[in-house]
Amino acid sequence: MNRKILVEIIFSLVLFCCILFLRDYRVNAEYTIADSGFDSSYDSGGSSWSSSSSSSSSSSWSSSRSDYGSSSGSSYSGESDPVSVIIMFAFIIGIIIFAIKSNGGYQIPTRPLHDNINEAEVERKIKQYIPDFDKAKFLRDGFNTYLAVQSAWMNFKLEDVRNQITDELFNMYQSQLDTLEVKGEQNIMKDFKLNKSYLKGVNVQNDNIAINAGFVVEFYDYIIEQSSGKVLRGSDKNKIRITYDMKFRKTLNQDKVALKCPNCGADMKHINGYGVCEYCRTKIVTENQEWVLTDKKSINQIRL
Repeated sequence: MNRKILVEIIFSLVLFCCILFLRDYRVNAEYTIADSGFDSSYDSGGSSWSSSSSSSSSSSWSSSRSDYGSSSGSSYSGESDPVSVIIMFAFIIGIIIFAIKSNGGYQIPTRPLHDNINEAEVERKIKQYIPDFDKAKFLRDGFNTYLAVQSAWMNFKLEDVRNQITDELFNMYQSQLDTLEVKGEQNIMKDFKLNKSYLKGVNVQNDNIAINAGFVVEFYDYIIEQSSGKVLRGSDKNKIRITYDMKFRKTLNQDKVALKCPNCGADMKHINGYGVCEYCRTKIVTENQEWVLTDKKSINQIRL
């Protein structure tokens, strides 16, 4: 193929990409997402966004980003400037032309779509500590915990999952829900579909075992005004697909699991969701005998 024609084709493709970007730039300015804990990105135009940790102000709710903090302004951060992107594309096309002249062609490098994870090896390590570990059951229960948290968040009933998440997550979520409720808004999430779940890693420390798992989930996610039902942010017409990294933890030492209140001797069935004895009001600090969610973060999201 004539090099001049090839360059013209490449330039046309770059111009087309610029047009698509400008279109998404306008659309994304009005499209926002929430998710429990506000740990998903507000830029849902098909690119990925990584949060550091849902338990440490990593979400779009944090004051450093303040994407959600304003009730009237656009949630698009404006960090990407159209002119800058066009310049970037021009730079890329220059590299492509140079490569064509130097090597007689250019091959676009590929990027792996998934983490390079050896699930069998992760499972083997887990079974060193939990011989009867059932991967399918663990992932199924983990997804059910996720659904319970999403439902509790949406319906302002976080107390329903108090025993399924850590105190740190509960306190953070509750604080954010209180603010959402004061603003008269509600986060609607529905029609969940699990596309994929897998083990990612395991860590054992101080008689506690923590397992990282990945979940790819599709669902509707948007915010409404409670009084009118009007959609304020997000879309009730388009689903999103989010890839989560979730961490679950429990103790390996059953001796550390409290069976009775150390102060009055009451059975643990009388310990309420706050970990407080109903008889003597003593705060019970104990290790988790069952798996609890310690961290949930969005590592990639796509608008469908």
